[in-house]
Amino acid sequence: MRFQNEHLVAERDGTVLASVPDLICVLDYDAGEAVTTESLRYGQRVAVIAAPADPRWHSPAGLEVAGPRYFGYDIDPVRVTQ
Repeated sequence: MRFQNEHLVAERDGTVLASVPDLICVLDYDAGEAVTTESLRYGQRVAVIAAPADPRWHSPAGLEVAGPRYFGYDIDPVRVTQ
């Protein structure tokens, strides 16, 4: 089973900026509170941030169960740097 109730890939103008297994978070632009996938609405003002996952998630074994290809994206993972 592949569960996809989260943000898996962040891109701008066709360029991938971040992907799983790193964390991609959407925040309400004014309040700074988390916006869940089910409450995200068209036209809502948001900020998107990314945080690096534990390096073990970027190992071959970690990517096998939490990398972009596991979720059906034909891309290499794009790591977030600190």
